[in-house]
Amino acid sequence: MATIYGLPEMQGEAPGTTRILKVRVIEGKDLAKKDIFGASDPYVRIKLFRGDREEGVISSVQTRTIKRTLNPKWYEDFLFRVNPRDNKLLFEVFDENRLTRDDFLGVVEIPLQSLPTVGPGQELLEKGFLLRPRSPRSRVRGSLRMAIGFVHEENLPDLEVQQEDEEISLHRESPQNIGLTRRDWEMVEGNAENDASSREQGQSRSQVPIVPQGWEERVDANGRVYYVDHINRRTQWEMPTAPSSSTTPTRAGSQNDQARAQFLARRVISIEDTMEGGGDDETGAAPTQQAQPVSAPQAVQVADDDPLGPLPSGWQIQKAPNGKKFYIDHNTRTTSWEDPRRQRQQDELGPLPSGWEMRVYTDGRVFFVDHTTHSTQWEDPRLQNPAIAGPAVPYSRDYKRKYDFLKMHLKKPNNIPNRFELKVHRNNLLEDSYRGISSIRNADLLKARLWIEFTGETGLDYGGVAREWFFLLSKEMFNPYYGLFEYSAMDNYTLQINPDSGICNEDHISYFKFIGRVAGMAVFHGKLLDAFFIRPFYKMMAGKPITLQDMESVDSEYHSSLQWITDNDPVDLDLTFAVDEESLGTTKTTELKRNGANIPLTNDNKGEYIQLVIEWRFVNRVRKQMDAFMDGFTSLVPRELLSMFDENEIELLLSGLGDINVNDWRSNTAYRGNYHANHIVIQWFWKAVLAMGAEMRARLLQFVTGTSRVPMNGFAHLYGSNGPQLFTIEKWGSPNALPRAHTCFNRLDLPTYESYHVLRSKLRTAVENTQGFEGVD
Repeated sequence: MATIYGLPEMQGEAPGTTRILKVRVIEGKDLAKKDIFGASDPYVRIKLFRGDREEGVISSVQTRTIKRTLNPKWYEDFLFRVNPRDNKLLFEVFDENRLTRDDFLGVVEIPLQSLPTVGPGQELLEKGFLLRPRSPRSRVRGSLRMAIGFVHEENLPDLEVQQEDEEISLHRESPQNIGLTRRDWEMVEGNAENDASSREQGQSRSQVPIVPQGWEERVDANGRVYYVDHINRRTQWEMPTAPSSSTTPTRAGSQNDQARAQFLARRVISIEDTMEGGGDDETGAAPTQQAQPVSAPQAVQVADDDPLGPLPSGWQIQKAPNGKKFYIDHNTRTTSWEDPRRQRQQDELGPLPSGWEMRVYTDGRVFFVDHTTHSTQWEDPRLQNPAIAGPAVPYSRDYKRKYDFLKMHLKKPNNIPNRFELKVHRNNLLEDSYRGISSIRNADLLKARLWIEFTGETGLDYGGVAREWFFLLSKEMFNPYYGLFEYSAMDNYTLQINPDSGICNEDHISYFKFIGRVAGMAVFHGKLLDAFFIRPFYKMMAGKPITLQDMESVDSEYHSSLQWITDNDPVDLDLTFAVDEESLGTTKTTELKRNGANIPLTNDNKGEYIQLVIEWRFVNRVRKQMDAFMDGFTSLVPRELLSMFDENEIELLLSGLGDINVNDWRSNTAYRGNYHANHIVIQWFWKAVLAMGAEMRARLLQFVTGTSRVPMNGFAHLYGSNGPQLFTIEKWGSPNALPRAHTCFNRLDLPTYESYHVLRSKLRTAVENTQGFEGVD
């Protein structure tokens, strides 16, 4: 008998609401090796979610475990009853671990709406799915091969519904997601019809339906009401009716009163709530019942100049006969006293701190009330929240002293031309830059003033174009697609040298020397690279030894394996002074020392073993590439000057700050053209910046300044073409124009837009679609 997981089958369900999904988990390919002890023991856990993952798991099932392999084969079939529109399947691959908890190997998430339907006699279509990480710390590789498709229920063998008592419930309703009764909605949505009021005249709460004892009313993932019979353990769409002989009239009346009170308490607004005298408009308390006939609410139009902007799609404002406004969400058929536009503003930046309230001044500006201290202010208190605004700027007097000393000694030689000219095409940026810089025999020529020209563009480089060149070239040089660098095991943005770079590019050594020169040019000319490397890379630049602790930030699982050896006697692991390494689908063995394959690991020699593993992992495999990089770098920045910086300072020297602190940004911004800090357009601008994610903030900064990085000591130390230059916003243009930028002067020309929503839209359009320079910059 086939087992079916997932949603329960509903009596009287509309055709096509739920469908049967067949899943065949076939095999995994090239899965990640989680430790140094051997292959993984993988299995797949399948979870069916309703909507977003946060809404809860409907069903969970897993395959059997395949022992000691990175290419497991399962060939296991599963059946799920799903709602294709709202459900998602999650496939998580784990390694059964005998020492600690099971290790994560990757995840595949599949929406169900686009999956094919398989007819009688047809086979499921097989497809490979690339495994993804679920967090920046996940070490993931390989793929999962599966066959998934909808099947007709009548073609399946006898089914056994697999569900526990908790699984029969789909989603318990809350006071926020239950709206008007059906009769209420008929009246609310029928305001254009004159008979709406007469249909509801004299309607009282006693006529609201209640459920019999032993039954429960619930709401599924689509917002539809269904009923659970806990006595017979079944569900249905139709509302049940209580047997007339089940209780005495008095007892029934008591039960009905209690049930009706609970039933009504769950609703946000019933039609009686809109009567005269219902509710407190300031507190939002539940309106009280009035023994008066009900009249229809009136629709309210949103003004074009409303500072809160338009209502979200599908929403409507109506006014009760007592004058109180309430809001109707026709998407979910729910109502609320709360204005959804205020909730939208709250959601963009998160909730206000406890005791704070946001209000709108008479001229449309938003201000904030602190009920704790009974004070008001223009500045959003959430600006002080590091989780929103970003971390504080780490000022280091010692670093500044070192940096000033470095810049004092990095002088342009007297016997070279005034400037170094380089013409590149955007579509061939890496090769044009490689040929232009690698052809220079005397690296001192690269210390002249940079003059970068993009082919076909009229911009003149007074600093801004060079900054963009460094930014764009960083994206190319460090792109793992070219095989010179690869992402670390911890995330998909921290880089390390690819030990197999020679297989991808036979001229890889000359490319590493070129990249070293570019990095040296960036330091010499005070520019920044858009790349961050693993900690051991910076330590090698500083000439410092790499420790086991350094490995933790690069590969936590490999670090855990070595740490286990440090804390325990490893003799039972049967390891030797040799390590296995996977390269392009093949495994090769490398001896850590001479005859290492014949030297067993013991408790006495484990310290030497761990240090040799670290040197092999980070130094020996990439020694030629690192030497070439440093050869290019030190041709512009002498090694004796670099040696005064530690690894953390070298990262700041090359790449600046990775995080953008909006507090620091706003505090160090200048305004021109009648703009000022409390101008409504400026308030909207900073609100839009706060609502952005980290990547979008970096792109905005790059759009205005030419780089997405911030100097070590924050925005107060931004540089323009003529030296120190603060980030500047100037009033300019018509409300129909897009913002424009002058990267050489760190200036944003911002029109006086009519609303926050227009400003945010125009700003995003400019940042996401503008490229290149027009006019003098």
